[in-house]
Amino acid sequence: MEQVLLFSNSRKVFEVTNAITLGEYKLSWCTYDLLKENQYPHSDIIIMHFDKKMTKDGTFESIIKVKGRLGHTIPILALIEEGNPQDIFSILNAGAYDYLEKTDDIQKYRKKIDELALWNWYLKHSDQKNSSDD
Repeated sequence: MEQVLLFSNSRKVFEVTNAITLGEYKLSWCTYDLLKENQYPHSDIIIMHFDKKMTKDGTFESIIKVKGRLGHTIPILALIEEGNPQDIFSILNAGAYDYLEKTDDIQKYRKKIDELALWNWYLKHSDQKNSSDD
């Protein structure tokens, strides 16, 4: 079962994510305080929720910190509250693989998580194949 790590300061976002992942993925929830302290588990997929204030303050450092610790190929889904096109571009440019502006559409949110799981599977199997070819 793949490990999904949610960074969010919102209980509501955790509850929605937990309902979506229940039985399919193992979900861990960490606040951004734990990110600052590097106190979070290794995971296969990362979901980072950026509320309005965080989007205005910048998200670049959080994404870079996670990628620096968990690897540059770790798939990250960014949940962006009230971000403008420039915010979205910056988040994707910083290393998020995909984004979602609202978690209200449960099926769309689930599909994004499943797509990241498939991408993660591909990356792992691609690395194994490449190392066996050497």
